[in-house]
Amino acid sequence: MKKFLVLIALVLSFALAACAPPAAPTAAPATAPATAAPTATPATAAPTTASFSTGVFSRSDDESRRLQFNQDGTFAALSGTTELASGTYSVKGDVFTEESNDQSCPTSKHYKYTFDGVNLKFQPVEDPAKDPCPGRRDDFNATRTWVLTPKATDASAQPAEASAIPEIKVEAVDYSFKAPESATAGWTRVTLTNSGTEPHHVQFLRLNDGVTLQQFEDALNKAEGPALAMTTLVGGVGAVHPGGTASSVIDLPAGEYAIVCFITSPSDNMAHHAKGMIKGLTVKAGDGAVAAEPKSDLSVHLKDYTFEMPDKLPAGRVTIQVVNDGPELHEFNILQLQDGKTADDVTKFLGGAGGPPPFAPVGGMNGLAVGAKGYAELNLAPGKYVAICNIPSPKAQGHPHFMLGMVKEFTVS
Repeated sequence: MKKFLVLIALVLSFALAACAPPAAPTAAPATAPATAAPTATPATAAPTTASFSTGVFSRSDDESRRLQFNQDGTFAALSGTTELASGTYSVKGDVFTEESNDQSCPTSKHYKYTFDGVNLKFQPVEDPAKDPCPGRRDDFNATRTWVLTPKATDASAQPAEASAIPEIKVEAVDYSFKAPESATAGWTRVTLTNSGTEPHHVQFLRLNDGVTLQQFEDALNKAEGPALAMTTLVGGVGAVHPGGTASSVIDLPAGEYAIVCFITSPSDNMAHHAKGMIKGLTVKAGDGAVAAEPKSDLSVHLKDYTFEMPDKLPAGRVTIQVVNDGPELHEFNILQLQDGKTADDVTKFLGGAGGPPPFAPVGGMNGLAVGAKGYAELNLAPGKYVAICNIPSPKAQGHPHFMLGMVKEFTVS
C-alpha cells in the first residue's frame, strides 16, 4: 500500500510544487427534515387523507429502525438517532409516493399503504426487485410492519439538545502539524490549512487499545500495512495544494489517535510522516450535550471499485456524506481539472505519462474504514472535477483503486 500511496502522493507533490416512498398535495422542497433526531409531530391525520398519519414509526422487528413522517411533506429514515436517509413524500388516497431523497436513488416510487391507527404497512406498486436502493427495498417491502410510537411526542422522550459541532484546526507546514493535543469525542469538524510549499493531507487514525503512538510510529517506519493494522481509519481531509484550505466532519470515538500525512517529498522520496508530520491526539468522552450529525446536500457511496454519486453538482459550498460500503478501505479525494482535461488525463499522468499536471487537489475525505462515514465540506467553483481513490487494493496486487476503475469525472455548474 505504501508504495502506491507514495507514488501518487509524490506525483501530486511534484505537480503542485512545479506549478423512503407516490404525489404531494403541495410540492415539498427536496431538503432533509429540520433535525435528524425523532422530534415527531403528533399523530394527526395528514391533510390529504384520513388514513395516513404523520409521526414516528418503529419497525416491529427492530425498534431502533424508525421512519419519521412530518406534516410538511418531509421524511427521514433513522437508526437510533442517526439519520440514514431523508427526502420528501406525498399521499393521495391509499398511495404513498417518495418524491425525492438524498441518497441519489430513483424517485417517484409508489406504494400502496394500509394503516389501522397503529400499524403501517407498504406494498410496492412497481417491481421491488428493480429498485437499486437496498435500504428502501428493505424498509418498504410488504413484510415490514411499522408501529406508531406516541411516546416520541413526550417531552421526556426527546434527546438532549445537540451542541454545535466542535472544530479542530490543523495547520500543515513542511514538515509538521500544528494541532491541539486533545479533543472531545463525537462529530468534529477538521479544518486543514496548508501553509507549506508541498501538498499535504491529514489522516486521522484511532490507535487500537493498548497501542502507543511510539509503537505505531516505529511500525510505520518499517512497513505501512502492519502499522495500519494497529489502527482504525476514521477519515480526515484529502490532499490540499499549497495555500489551500479544506474541511471535513468526522466521528471521533474516545481513544488515542495519530494524525498523519502520508504524502512524500519529490526531492528525496521520503514520506512526510518520517520527516515529522505525525502527531498524537487524545480524544476524551464529553460530559455535556454532543454535536448532532451534520446535514448533507447529497450522499456518495464508496464501493469496490466505484463512486455512486451524481454526474453534476451545484457550484458553491456543499456538504457531502461519504459512506464506505467496502469491503476495502476507500477515500474520496477531489481534483479540480485544468481546462480541457479529463479523467483519462489524470490516470495517464498518475501512471507516469509526464507533462504538466492536469489537476489541482482541493480536499475531500481521507481514508475510511469499511462501514464508516464522514462528511466532506467543499467549496466548488464551476468546472470539471474528478473524484478519485488512491488506496491500493490487496486483492489486486497492490494496484491503486483508481486503476481498477475508482475514478469519476463530474461537472460543477
